[in-house]
Amino acid sequence: MPVHPAYRTRLVCGGQALIPALLLLSLCGVAWAALYNLGQVAAARTRLTHAADAAVYSAALEQTRALNLLAYINRAQIAHQVAMAHLVTLATWAKFSDTQAQRRAMGNPPAYLIGSLFGAKAQMAYMAGRSSGGAADEAARDYQAHDDLVHDTLLHAARQAVAALPRQREAMIQAVLRANYPELQGQPHALQWRVLTDDWPGYVRSRSGQALRPLVQAAAGRYDFLQPRNFTRTSNWIVEKACPQKRHELRRRGETRMDDSGHWSSFDSLSYHSLRWNKWTGCYYREYPMGWGLAGDRMGGDTVQRAPEDFSSEDFWRWVSANTSWNIFSGISNPLADAYAWMDSVSPQGRGLPDSHEVSPAGQAAPLRFAIAVRQQAASLSVSGGASRIAWAGTYAWRAFQPDEGLSVSAATETYFARPRSRGDGKDEKPTLFRPYWQAHRTASNTGEASLAHGAMR
Repeated sequence: MPVHPAYRTRLVCGGQALIPALLLLSLCGVAWAALYNLGQVAAARTRLTHAADAAVYSAALEQTRALNLLAYINRAQIAHQVAMAHLVTLATWAKFSDTQAQRRAMGNPPAYLIGSLFGAKAQMAYMAGRSSGGAADEAARDYQAHDDLVHDTLLHAARQAVAALPRQREAMIQAVLRANYPELQGQPHALQWRVLTDDWPGYVRSRSGQALRPLVQAAAGRYDFLQPRNFTRTSNWIVEKACPQKRHELRRRGETRMDDSGHWSSFDSLSYHSLRWNKWTGCYYREYPMGWGLAGDRMGGDTVQRAPEDFSSEDFWRWVSANTSWNIFSGISNPLADAYAWMDSVSPQGRGLPDSHEVSPAGQAAPLRFAIAVRQQAASLSVSGGASRIAWAGTYAWRAFQPDEGLSVSAATETYFARPRSRGDGKDEKPTLFRPYWQAHRTASNTGEASLAHGAMR
């Protein structure tokens, strides 16, 4: 049956419109796939940026904790040294109390004589000496316990904090990335990271124990108990016509100090110096030790390690002239009491000042910067050609990334020193590891770090 011309025209027109419609549908499909990939890439980049920021900030906080820990350790080291100074002083005071009680019991010199020459307070102080019951040796043991803690615990912890920080940062970054991408567990190459900037090497330097010396001495100077204990009291009576300007003297001497190697020592002594005269020497002072104590090594002064316990068989001035260079004519010390203290000293065992850590000069000039790059491989991204469930199979498959490509971002932080309050004198304070004022914040990646982030992990 012949086809009506009108229907033939409609069929031809319909066939001609099918081709543009198919092309339009293809373009719509491509546009839809591109829009889908664009959205997925934007979401993936946002997620990767947040994960990288969290990872690098966690690493910066680890740096902050390490620096503040070093500050607390340094301050604890100073505090322990002050405690050790108190212990050596307590040891000498305990020895001083022991020997004073012994001399008073011997009546050499008698207590009433001290009271008559120098007053009731001096007599009461002399009579107050009591046996300490081995307190000096106990203080020496406590001194050694502090020294062990200083060198074997605190110093070891500080060195470990410096050495272990890179590993701790790495572990922190990996833990944060795993927490943000649990679905990538078991795919070790799906998510990679690397360091772009790391100012940690050389930022902290180790210093010898002598660097602590001025800080320890400044801290110890705050305590009256550790200050020099020196005074001289003179009697009111004229003793010898040959030297009427001189009197009997009661000399109290004591000091706590640190030697050049960083060891603490302390000495205390009290002596009655009786003014005498003879035709061979003229006026001189005969010393009667009333109490003494020594812990550690006393530096300076002219002491002897051996001195007679009494001078009943030899004149004091003759023995001094033959064996020492003491000044018994106008001296200001207690040399005989010092000699007795030397023979009966307490020896606290210590290793001196420990090493400490401080920010290097370069570190004081700029914050501690740390930056990383994080890359997610294309195969794990939810885009066409990646991990997306939308399949574009065949020779004409369209991929958002090539198989060896991926998505890369960079993130940076700074660890810096900032006082919580301004100084009272209005001055700025350089970064230091003796104050725990270290903080961290996120900062923008610089141009070099951004370039490395996109090119270094291909």
